[in-house]
Order: sequence, then structure tokens, then C-alpha cells
Amino acid sequence: MGEKLSPEYFKLIRDVLREKKDEPQRPLKRKRGRQPPKEPPEVIKVESSSPEPETIEIESTDELFGEPNEKNRNVVKSSNDEHYDEGDDGNYDNDDNDDNDYQSDEFEDVTEPTGSPEPLGDISVSLETRKTDAKVTKKARNVVSNDERHWRRYFHMTCLIGLMVHGYVRNDWINNIKLQKKLCKLVPDKILQNLHPEKDEELPLRSTRKLLDGLKMCMEIWNKHWKITKSYEGTGCYMKLWDEIRVPYNKRSRLTEKEFVKQVLKGVGDRDMAAQGFVALLRSCNVNARLIMSLQPPDFCDLKVTDTRSRHVSPSTLFKYPIFWCEVWDKFSKKWITIDAINLKTIEQIKTQSKLEPRGTGSYQRNLLRYVIGFDRKKGVRDVTRRYSYWFNCKCIRKRITKDSYGDEWYAKVLKRLHERKRTRMDDYEDEYFQQRDDSEGMPDNIQDLKNHPKYILEKDLRINQIVKPGCKECGYLNVHNKKDLWKVYERKNILDLKSARQWYMEGRILKVGCRSMKKVPKRSRSAKEEDEEENLYSREDTELYVPPLASEPDGKIVKNAFGNIEVFVPSMIPYNCVLIKSDLAVKAARLLHIEHARAVTSFKFEKGRSTKPVIGGIVVARWFKDAVLCAIEGLENTVEQENFERRELENLTRWNLLLVKLRIKSELNTTYGKVEEVSKGVNGNGALDASDHGEDDDDEMMAGGFIVAGNEAAPVPQPEPELEDNHEDEFEEEQEQAEPTHSVDLQDGQDDHDSYDEFMDELNMSEQE
Repeated sequence: MGEKLSPEYFKLIRDVLREKKDEPQRPLKRKRGRQPPKEPPEVIKVESSSPEPETIEIESTDELFGEPNEKNRNVVKSSNDEHYDEGDDGNYDNDDNDDNDYQSDEFEDVTEPTGSPEPLGDISVSLETRKTDAKVTKKARNVVSNDERHWRRYFHMTCLIGLMVHGYVRNDWINNIKLQKKLCKLVPDKILQNLHPEKDEELPLRSTRKLLDGLKMCMEIWNKHWKITKSYEGTGCYMKLWDEIRVPYNKRSRLTEKEFVKQVLKGVGDRDMAAQGFVALLRSCNVNARLIMSLQPPDFCDLKVTDTRSRHVSPSTLFKYPIFWCEVWDKFSKKWITIDAINLKTIEQIKTQSKLEPRGTGSYQRNLLRYVIGFDRKKGVRDVTRRYSYWFNCKCIRKRITKDSYGDEWYAKVLKRLHERKRTRMDDYEDEYFQQRDDSEGMPDNIQDLKNHPKYILEKDLRINQIVKPGCKECGYLNVHNKKDLWKVYERKNILDLKSARQWYMEGRILKVGCRSMKKVPKRSRSAKEEDEEENLYSREDTELYVPPLASEPDGKIVKNAFGNIEVFVPSMIPYNCVLIKSDLAVKAARLLHIEHARAVTSFKFEKGRSTKPVIGGIVVARWFKDAVLCAIEGLENTVEQENFERRELENLTRWNLLLVKLRIKSELNTTYGKVEEVSKGVNGNGALDASDHGEDDDDEMMAGGFIVAGNEAAPVPQPEPELEDNHEDEFEEEQEQAEPTHSVDLQDGQDDHDSYDEFMDELNMSEQE
């Protein structure tokens, strides 16, 4: 509007504005919200900072939105609006209805606020809502109980022993002389020359090459001789699952040595027997061959209740890798040569990874490379798992029973019991090879394999009392999935174990003068005052051996602590001119001899409430008092043994005395009134005594027990021997007085008297039998 308005047009506009000013303004409208469903009344508490707080209670939603109109609740859908529902915003296709909707009852009048509103104080609203308990459904864990876990571990150990004995017996059958004499005829002389080549001084590798050619020819001869016509019964020596162990066992026919020799000479059987026969063939040619067996006990690390793995695996995949194979000693290269003549038909000198190590999920299900045992011709047994397992320290060792100290010690005892030959130089060469394999094994590339690894450790896995040696660098990094940071990996030989001064003293070491702590950790507080205290930790290089003070001469006085004891936690804490005598009677012997001594505290016993008590493990005396104390201890032991012997003798004499008294009473009763069998004949069918069998006079009385002799004179009571102690004599007299009769019993008293008499006689018979 760059031009000015004409006076006529301006006048018309001013008249219109005046007319609109005189008309009452139409109130503003707002859309009435949809009525929510009726719910239980909700209480809203409003707390303000005004002097008089208010509480607003809303009984229903009608007070907020007004009373709903029943007519307006029903929404009529137009036939043209097929997609209209109550949730739309009211945007219709026909724009002509806007004015009508604006005048609808669903809109209410709203007055605009005039003036500024009054300021309100701080308001807090608390809503009390009804809480519904959500039912949390936990997924059932497929993990066995603790008892089942222990049972699987011990069953694993039992199967391990059984499989070792099985291999030991088969190795003994292979050494059968008759078998080897007949198998030797299968090998021609030309092949025998290759099996025993002369050493080439210029190039020893040529001699090894001839040996390998001879072994290859022997493998071809054996494959022509043997025909695999028999499959495994079940899974054979392959690993069984825990679900299959619970199934009742079907007893199979037992194979004897005679039948084994017969089948090997005939060349018919399964793959395991074929591998064992090939070892017998090589030994018949005077080749240093040993039988190798991969033991497959059930996996005790499998803690699932039910195995969910698929068992539909083809036999060719399941039994692809062998259980039995052969090794031949190469005296030129000082190494063992691996031969699998049946399954993979391969000959190899293992440097990194073996072809016989199972690969693939199907093979892992029944064949886990954990225990590989070698049985040589001189009945030597040796674990050679390190040769065939590439990741031995991170994967294989976690599946073995040797992963803890108890299992390692038990496993070594089993091998030692089966091993029957002396150590040779071949064992030294093999140990060097195993050490090279350990050194060449690389660093694992995942967190699970690095956990408890014997050679590597993550920086985050360091304990609170461990640090990295100053100046040592990490040997690698680990890139974790979905992590931006790289985790450092260190060698365990570069990790220092730190201990407090008290812990080093318990090991017989003290801190050097002027040493500094390498780390500070929070102290284990026993009270509120010690919560903020810190404890200094030191390395072994900061300590030195503790040298205790010597005992004085000639009295042998020993330096003691404030409690009158001497602490001997390790043998080096004993003074040089003193000895430790471990005996319960050592303190008593030293006091009898009036010898200077000190009670030795060898350890502490921890009880409830963090209280500790010292454990006395003997005494420390000067070396020149040793013989005297030992003689005194021997005398005290003899005295104690004599007292125990006399006590046992006294108890035996007491029992014999009581037995003799009872036998004498029984003898007198039998002499006076007859034997018990005659009395039992007088009992009628109802169990009552027959009065006619006891004599004519029923009024006669008799003594119920006692020492009765001819003439009704009491026999003297035997007295105990004079060397017995007084207190025992009193006991004998009391027992004898209880055995003597104090009153008479009439036979006419009836059934009660008869029952008591029978019980008394039964007691005498039992004593006589004893």
C-alpha cells in the first residue's frame, strides 16, 4: 500500500470499525476433550509455601471436564467417511461443516483472563496410584546342582583310570612274542633295511628320509592286510554324553588276549584294533614304536542338565579323527614321528599344529583332545598331550583334571603307578621339545582364553596386591568387540606379588633397612577407627631372611616374645643352636628336667568374630638339651602307656569277676533246684507254672539267688586282688551287694514271680555264652 487512501474509502472503513466496536464480542471457544473412562477416585495433595496449605480432593473427572452430555457421546459415522474413528482430530473432507462444528455443544465458553495472575508458591503434587505386581517369569537354568557337579568330577576321574588301564593292557598284548614272530613275516627284507638305516654323517636328514620311506611302505602293507569289517559297538572308546551314561549298560562280550592275537593275525576288526596291530607290526621289526591313545572320559566341565546339541552327525564326521595311533622314535633327529595308518593315513613330524587334532563341531562332540597317553614297548607310560594340542595352555588345560593342584597331584600319582621303566635320555629330549612348544605357543586373542592363563595376564585381571615390574612393557594388546580402548596384556613373569610386613614375617623374612613400599591398599579394618588406615605392601626384593638370635650358653636361655613364646612359622626361624621338638609331652618333659625352653607357635587358628588363637606345635630347646628331653618324653610315653594298660586290665578283671559271680549263682541254683530245662517243663500251655511240679508243700520258701552251698551255708564272696586301687574295690563291693539276695521269694506268688525268675535265668545264660 504505497499510495494514500482516498477520503471516501477511509470514511467507509472508519464506519465499519465503529459498528464492530458497538457489537458484543463473541466468546472464545475451545474443543471439549473426549471423556475418559470412569476410574476409582484419585486424591491429589498439593503442598504450597503459603501459610495455609490446601488439599484438593478430586472425587471424579466430571468436576474437571463438566458433566458429559449423553447425546454427544454417540458419534455417528458418515457413509462417506469410512476411515473416521474417535481418535481423529475432526478434520473432515467437507469444509462446509466447520461453522456448524464450531457452534456444537462440544465446545464450551472460555473467558480470557484479565490482569496479571497472582504469584503462586512452590507446589508439590503427590499421586497415589495403584501398583500392580508384575509377574516376572524366570527362565529355568539348565545347570546341574552342586552334588551332581562333584559326582561328575569323580566319575570323570574313575573313567580316566579305567581308560588308562585299558591302554596299558592292550600295550601288553601287543608285546606278545608269538604275535610278533608271525607279523614279522609280512615285511620284506628291503623294507627292513629302510626301517634301520645307517647314520649319514654328512647329512643326517638322509637317514631320516629312509626311515620315513620304510614307515610308508609298512603302512601300505598293513592297509592291504587289514579289512575293516566291524563297526564300533555304540560309540566305542569315543566320549559318551552324560545323558547316555544314565542309560542302562548292555554288557558286551569280553575280548581275551588269545582272541586279540587271532583277530590281528587274521586282519579283521575295527579301526582301534587295526591301529594296535600296526604297532605290533613295527615292534616285530625291532622298531621303537609306542602306542598312543587319546582318552575320552565324559566332560566334567559340561554342567548342563540336558544336552541340547544335535546328535544327528554322520559316522564319517564323528569318527574322522582316531583314538589310537602310533609313534616311532627317530634316533637321528631325536624326535618322535607320528603315524596314523588307518583313519587319516598320514605320517608327520609335528612342528606347530598336528593333523590329528580334532577340528569341526561334529568331531568335537565325541572327540576332545585332553589326555594323550603314550605306552612304549618297555611298559613306560607318559603324557604327550603337549605335542598334539596347539593351544594347550589356554584351551586344553581348562578341560583337564589337572587344572587345579589336587587334580594335578592325583593325575601324577596315576601315571607314576602305571610307569614301570627307568628314565632315559629320550625323555630328556622330549621334555626339551615340550618346552619349545610352550614357548612357541602364541598369545590368545580372546578374554576367555586369557583368564587364568599360565603365561599371560590382562592388566585388568591384576589383583589388588599385584603390580607390573618397573620398566617392563606390555607384550601385546587385546581389542575387545564393541570397546574403544585396547587392553594391555603382560607376561606373568613380569608381575610382582606384594605382601605386607606381617605376611613376609610369616614366611620368615623381614624388611630391609630403608626400603619403601611399592603400593598402599586399604587396611582390613576391625573397628571404625581403622577404616581410613592404609597398609604398605612390599616385594620380595625389599626383604631379607630373618635370622633369630642364638640361645645363650651354657644355660640355653632363648629369647621369647611378650607372651613367653617363640614364633616358628618356617624352619629358618629356629635359632641355629636350637632344635624344635614336636610332641604333646615336650612341655611336661622340659619342666620335669628344669630345662630352659620356649613354646613354639607354628601357626594361628582363626575362629568366629575374627579372633585368632596361636597353635602350639612343640618346644624349642638348646641343641645340647635335645637328648635329655627326648629321653624324658620317651619315659613319659611309657608311663602313659603303662597306665592305659593297667586301666584296661582293671576293666577286664572287673568283667571277669562279675561273670564268675553269675556263673557261681547259676551253678548253685542248678544243684539245688535243678537245671533250667526241668523248670521249663512245668509250664502249662498258658504260660503259668504247674504247682504239682514244685513239690507237695507250697508253703516252703527258698532264697531267690545268693551264694548257696550244701547245708544252706553262704559261700564267702571272692575279694579283689590287693594291688587294685581303693576306688575300684568299692565298686566291686557295690556290684557284689547288688548281686546278693536281700529277700526271699515265694513260689506261690504266681505268674509275676515266674516271669522274673525266667528273666534272671536268661541273663545268666547270656553271661555264660559271653
